[in-house]
Amino acid sequence: MSVSQHITHIPLLWHATGLILVTLLITINRFARSRHIILVCLTQLPGVVLHELSHLAAGLIFRASPYDFNLLPERSSKGWILGSVKFGRVTAFNAVPIALAPLGLVPLAYYVYLQWFGWFSPTLPNTLELYALIFVLIYNSLPSRQDMRIACNWKSVILYGSISGILGYFSPYR
Repeated sequence: MSVSQHITHIPLLWHATGLILVTLLITINRFARSRHIILVCLTQLPGVVLHELSHLAAGLIFRASPYDFNLLPERSSKGWILGSVKFGRVTAFNAVPIALAPLGLVPLAYYVYLQWFGWFSPTLPNTLELYALIFVLIYNSLPSRQDMRIACNWKSVILYGSISGILGYFSPYR
């Protein structure tokens, strides 16, 4: 039986239970965000590690000279900062891929989704683990406000906008 057949042969009740779990995880994250830093750390630390590691990897690949990697929660004037990576050399060219690097967790989530029941037997607990892992990957793939500020700086917008316009103009599919 192929991997995709395993996914389609999971009982509907297991999928419904997985969706209830995701709804519960979203609710916990929203509740914890503004109230309990300990609960935030417990529920979001694995995803924060992946999110910040993706920034770090992109910074290394694009030669942005990362110099500070922090996963300890810090209080700021705008709330809690759960993790951060600081770079010494952010340019118009590397700002966008570094800031949007966590979006790379989405294809990882899709790969895990496709392969999960090739790795584990199709049971209710394994199905719930799959839903929880997919939630963590996708929830933490979303760029933060700070990520969007870095990605949308005027130099990067002009650079990538110009490149996109040129590619669009010469595209054979227009």
